[in-house]
Amino acid sequence: MIETIKNLLKLNKKEPEKDVYEKINDLFDSLGADEISIQVGEDLIDFGGNFGGRIDDLRTKMKDKTGLIIPKVHVFENLDFQENEYRIKIRNEEVFVGFTVPKEDYALNEITRSLENVCMENIDKVMTNEMVEKYIETVQRNNGWLVWYLARLIPTTGIKVILVDLIKNGKSINDITYIFEKICEQATKTRDIYTIPDVYKIAEKIKLELK
Repeated sequence: MIETIKNLLKLNKKEPEKDVYEKINDLFDSLGADEISIQVGEDLIDFGGNFGGRIDDLRTKMKDKTGLIIPKVHVFENLDFQENEYRIKIRNEEVFVGFTVPKEDYALNEITRSLENVCMENIDKVMTNEMVEKYIETVQRNNGWLVWYLARLIPTTGIKVILVDLIKNGKSINDITYIFEKICEQATKTRDIYTIPDVYKIAEKIKLELK
């Protein structure tokens, strides 16, 4: 009986709430694939121990500036590379090749800057449908009715198109609940019982409001 009570107490005990970064990290870990990776030559791998801090700073910067949370970035050595060469991949697709000076601070700054540019230029690849689901979960905790109603109007892929378009055009989705409210508002205005709302027109309307 005592053991049964202990087990019940464990079941009822609430685990500490994870922050957004932990939830996103758990998501990408569960996918079992590197969403973003950086491969560097032998002369650059010595700086690898300090890549983590620079990348974490970049993730925080991008989250604060745009609302986009980029996934974990893994750094690998490739002995076949030329001197000072590095390459960036998104889900195994090579999107950038660069060369840098093999001085630690300079190299870390340049590679981090390249990573930021790559993420901004390839937002539609960086932001997966799974990530959009995480944004949806965040909004649902604040306003379950909003998510329920929006799901009847626009599919997850449509929401992704709008979020990507906003970020590409310099708009922040940091206040994600507010953004979802605006999406819902515009989708309702353009609603047609026979067609799915035009997500590009919705994005244009929201961009004008966010000015």
